[in-house]
Amino acid sequence: MRRRKFLQGLGTSMLALPVARLWAAPADTSGQKLLVVMLRGAYDGLSLLLPHGSSFYYESRPNIAVPRPAAGDPNSAIDLGAGYGLHPALRGSLLPLWRSGQLALVPFCGSEDTSRSHFEAQDRMEMGQGAAGRPDYGSGYLNRLLEVLGGPTGALCFTSSLALSLKGSIPVPNQPLQLGGVRTVDPHQASAIEAMYKGRNLGPMVEEGFDTQNRLAQELEPQAGRGARGARGFEQMAPALATVLRDDHYQIGFVDVGGWDTHINQGGASGNLAQNLSNLSAGLAALAAGMGARWRDTTVVVLSEFGRTFRENGTRGTDHGHGNTLWVLGGSLTGGRIVGRQVELNAGALYQQRDLPVLNDYRGVLAHLFQRRFGLSRAQLERVLPGAPALDLQIA
Repeated sequence: MRRRKFLQGLGTSMLALPVARLWAAPADTSGQKLLVVMLRGAYDGLSLLLPHGSSFYYESRPNIAVPRPAAGDPNSAIDLGAGYGLHPALRGSLLPLWRSGQLALVPFCGSEDTSRSHFEAQDRMEMGQGAAGRPDYGSGYLNRLLEVLGGPTGALCFTSSLALSLKGSIPVPNQPLQLGGVRTVDPHQASAIEAMYKGRNLGPMVEEGFDTQNRLAQELEPQAGRGARGARGFEQMAPALATVLRDDHYQIGFVDVGGWDTHINQGGASGNLAQNLSNLSAGLAALAAGMGARWRDTTVVVLSEFGRTFRENGTRGTDHGHGNTLWVLGGSLTGGRIVGRQVELNAGALYQQRDLPVLNDYRGVLAHLFQRRFGLSRAQLERVLPGAPALDLQIA
């Protein structure tokens, strides 16, 4: 397929940058695909993968806990065994992938960053450099992966500006995953138009119109999401995303999804978070279907900068936490399992008496996937994810 043809699936244009000549990659991994989905705003993994066997979970979340599995109740958790349940929003979308071994979940997962700052935690996670030494904001782990892989294939960033994870020595194009935004003119154009109508009959109306536009833009583009499209937008654009990723020109993709900072009225089996999970999971299912035969060669990683507090807050939401649940999807996974280190959940197990602890470094999960999918040696992994622990999750 020609690049022009598959880019038309996005319904917009992009600037294609050249891909530099790099080191040779193992020939048998050239067909592998990787898509990283970043949930900006810190999604609540304790609602996605809930410990329904823990009375402490229900004591800590009297208003927002997802109900225990109950036969015939579509709003109850889906029992996964070992005291864990899946949010019912995934019942019609990703549950079939779980049952066929194409979805694995890694609880108690995250980074060493403990700031609970969206921006700092997102940056640290996208750099993937670990805690040692001064951070290099010009080097992201996906760009370093491109350096190691080499070959004719490249990456594409589906964001409004190039994500930090893909910044580095290899030029990477970015294409916003958008269907149209709230703003119809930029601030400079708005100022010029307001100046034209100032002192005239329509002046107050024009000024009020732009003020309304700005307020809407701020409401619909929360800072924690850094302008990322919401889960509904991701669901709508997933088929076009699959069209692009099927082409051999691109081996690595990155997309971010916003709207996960649920301090107020988070909801349980239904509500704001449930709707986001429904849209996200429907989009991922559509992506898997859209990849066709290439789905077998595709690995999707879904992660977020940190999790949420174990206990609900006074506004029936959750606050910034630490550990979370990472998702891995793919057509040739050994999934249908909850993997990684785990502990029994009680008050004594919480990090700083409020959050899930991080027992599985997200960089160790990535290192496992990169080694199995792309054939990276230990030395190559050290270049991509310096100091990352070796985790053998046996899913790839």
